[in-house]
Amino acid sequence: MKKIEKKEIRSKVTLSKLTFHKLDWLEKFTLGIGIWFLVYPKPYEILFSILLIIPIVGLILNGFTGRPSISSLVEISKNSDGSDKYDVADFIDFAALIILIRVLIDFTFESLYSLIIPGTITFIIMLILLFATHKIIEKTTKSRAWIYTSLIFNIFLYSYSAAYGLNCVFDNSEPQVFEAKVIDKTISKGRRHTTYYIKVTPWGHHYDPEEISVSSSHWENIEIGQTVKIDLKKGLLNIPWYYVE
Repeated sequence: MKKIEKKEIRSKVTLSKLTFHKLDWLEKFTLGIGIWFLVYPKPYEILFSILLIIPIVGLILNGFTGRPSISSLVEISKNSDGSDKYDVADFIDFAALIILIRVLIDFTFESLYSLIIPGTITFIIMLILLFATHKIIEKTTKSRAWIYTSLIFNIFLYSYSAAYGLNCVFDNSEPQVFEAKVIDKTISKGRRHTTYYIKVTPWGHHYDPEEISVSSSHWENIEIGQTVKIDLKKGLLNIPWYYVE
């Protein structure tokens, strides 16, 4: 009986590893598309759509043969100090990170609260997909808490950023147009990205001056004292957002 149990455990481990390693191609594809979308986001809708479906396809493919353990989605290695390092599959965490960065750069939403319901619904759907295609962790010498936390946190990031991106990228609603005067221009430089802002006078139901991010070329062409038009759109998922024309 013990030999049979050992064989079953070994076969499950082998299947789990085999399934994960079969998706190395998807991880490399995700890295390539993600870097392309971050550095040169054109064609925008196509690149966004590809990154949007990669985590879904990855979960389905990874769970397609034998419904492996959730731990098959997290690679565990050792840090230099000997502690465990938990690395979620790139087709989940890298896709989530790039979508999050891109939508925060490209879109400005009216209210954080309007994102809660669409984001939560997306998060629940992704969790259902995760547990439908993968088994819960039964036996492991590693921390179950860290495995679950690292994986579910990345799915959380993906769900909310994907919902927000989907809301803006495919929004065909007619915008409400408002006018505001530019009172300042600033540049924020980070390690890997530079963001350009214009500060405008109150508009619509925005009662205080505020900074709005714009493209570098747009920033160059706008002068302090100039009047700009701000388009407020409803959003595909009813998450209002706006941009400077």
